[in-house]
Amino acid sequence: MKRYVFLLFLAIFLAFGSSKAQENNYYFYNDYEAWEGGINFGVNSFYGDVNDNTNKIFPATPFQRSFYQNRHFVIGGYFGKRMTPFWTLALDFKFGRLSGADKYDALAFRTSWNTEVVISNTLDILSMCNLKTNWAVYPKIGFGVYAFRSKVWNTNTGEMVDFFPAGEQDPETGEWFATGYRCAFAMPVMLGASYRPLPELRIFFETGITWTATDYLDAYTSGQRAFEGVWNTVVGVSYQFDFPMHRGANPRNATANDALKDDGVTKQYRRMRNRSNLGTGKPRYSKSSAMKGPRKRR
Repeated sequence: MKRYVFLLFLAIFLAFGSSKAQENNYYFYNDYEAWEGGINFGVNSFYGDVNDNTNKIFPATPFQRSFYQNRHFVIGGYFGKRMTPFWTLALDFKFGRLSGADKYDALAFRTSWNTEVVISNTLDILSMCNLKTNWAVYPKIGFGVYAFRSKVWNTNTGEMVDFFPAGEQDPETGEWFATGYRCAFAMPVMLGASYRPLPELRIFFETGITWTATDYLDAYTSGQRAFEGVWNTVVGVSYQFDFPMHRGANPRNATANDALKDDGVTKQYRRMRNRSNLGTGKPRYSKSSAMKGPRKRR
């Protein structure tokens, strides 16, 4: 599995490096431009020791009972910035529960509300190919932490097998529950597609797995399988906006020339404007002849 993840990283960053030759599509936005925020919701499933979906990376098929039993609602969101037309850097987060059951070993587990917080990188393949379209197809790769707590029990006897990171018993009800939270390194690898009905509005669909560097996600360790993770499938909506910088009337601080602006829709104009010297607010006493007015005769 690690080999496949490495190859995926390599392929994406090779594509990122080769895109530098695309002069018309490799420019960075200003600091205040192209910020994005969004929310998403969907379902998740567990990949690890305590499940009966044959322990495949992909979720169980709709023809298996566990496909409908061990699903939980997940909600998330993100806040980030489009660094280039095809590269978005963001802070992603997700909240959800997990559960699973293994009928062969007579085990079942359940977690409390888990939290995933990662820094993600999104690369729009269609934009990298200079295709002008409202659609986007992209891989998303990130790294961060996954906080969780869980308990596992025997389905035949109901006896608790283990807790992680610790467990306590309610003196009134006698029920055992997991306490505390433990954080593990997490690396989500997802594929997504989106459509922009408006320049600022985006509707997206994403699916993929978050690999966690722990074998205790289900509170049960096994020498046969050390890889555990969470498969998420979500739909969401995001909005793009700017943080315009406030400037005073001092010509030294001027950053734009209103007479040279268009409606702000044409990206080609914005790229040329950002690369040019127009509207940069040259110093008041510049030696440039273009900034000097007609000389007064004495």
